[in-house]
Amino acid sequence: MSKVSIIRCRNYETDKVCDAVKKAVDLLGGIDKFVKHGAKVLLKPNLLSARRPEEAVDTHPEVVRAVSRIVRKAGGKVMIGDSPGGYGNNIDEVFEKSGIGQVAKEEGAELVKFTISRAIDGIPITRHVLDSDCIISIPKLKTHSLTVLTAAIKNMFGTIPGLAKTACHSKAPKEEDFAKVIAKVHSISRPHLTIVDGIMAMEGDGPSAGMPRKTNFIMAGTDAVAIDSCIAAIIGLDPFDILVTKEAYELGLGEANLENIEIVGDNIDAFLIANFRLPQTTPLKLMPKTIANGVAGLIKFKPYIHSDICTRCNLCKISCPVNAIRIEEDFCKIDYKKCVRCLCCHEVCPYKAITIKRNILTRIILG
Repeated sequence: MSKVSIIRCRNYETDKVCDAVKKAVDLLGGIDKFVKHGAKVLLKPNLLSARRPEEAVDTHPEVVRAVSRIVRKAGGKVMIGDSPGGYGNNIDEVFEKSGIGQVAKEEGAELVKFTISRAIDGIPITRHVLDSDCIISIPKLKTHSLTVLTAAIKNMFGTIPGLAKTACHSKAPKEEDFAKVIAKVHSISRPHLTIVDGIMAMEGDGPSAGMPRKTNFIMAGTDAVAIDSCIAAIIGLDPFDILVTKEAYELGLGEANLENIEIVGDNIDAFLIANFRLPQTTPLKLMPKTIANGVAGLIKFKPYIHSDICTRCNLCKISCPVNAIRIEEDFCKIDYKKCVRCLCCHEVCPYKAITIKRNILTRIILG
């Protein structure tokens, strides 16, 4: 039976976060169960873009600090790394603005950039995953306009370096196909331990344009599928309604049936949220298939660039898997004949300059 621990933590005060993380890991057998003295330990937070901690886009630096401290206490050598969305020359800015760079400096951890990779079963995976003795994933609990939820399983998609992620989107633009890619990447880069930053989550049109939402917990486990299933229950979803979770479960990567998951620590019922806001792209995914199939052709979403907000950073253009975006000084344009609605542009924009527009029938059907 899979085990997931959940500990209440109401804010990002250093001592409180460190205490919550330690309790959550101790309930799983303690950090010594995962980290041996002298081991090279890779911490993989979610560092989507160069955003301030209070915006709830990236894993909060205090959670990364807490994990770094318990790893070092066990004698592990700490590395912290990720490959942000639209990765080009902005990784140093992401480290700095997210607060992760300062934490690494203060805690004596090494910052690593996912640049060199090796193909495993056709997927390019950063060498830092392959060369580490232990991998600890530290995802942020957020909604996601394409996959509904991004947390434990999807966090490891960031182990694909740079724009190779864009190639994956190009090959699998539909949610069903992309879910298979995410599950496959997770199976290759499978972490030894996952610790979720669920103190401040993101709801609405995540993973970057949503709104912060207090959820007040640290969650940990060795089974990412079980973790995402528990998170689904907290935000009012059936785990099997999330295609990434369902695909990973069917591949045998973990447990998605809540009755087969042992939840320890605080009572999960105390964290249930009745009105957690999901992405506006989600309702169709959660409809019964008989209804969804009947209205699917009428429901349409598309990304839209607000030229007056756009800073011309070109991250969206770089990240577009089908080269559908033009960014000029006097206008910004998406070629909707090319656009595959993967929403990569919406995901990576650090300025909320890209929103999701719905056609009139979609607004009528979904409200």
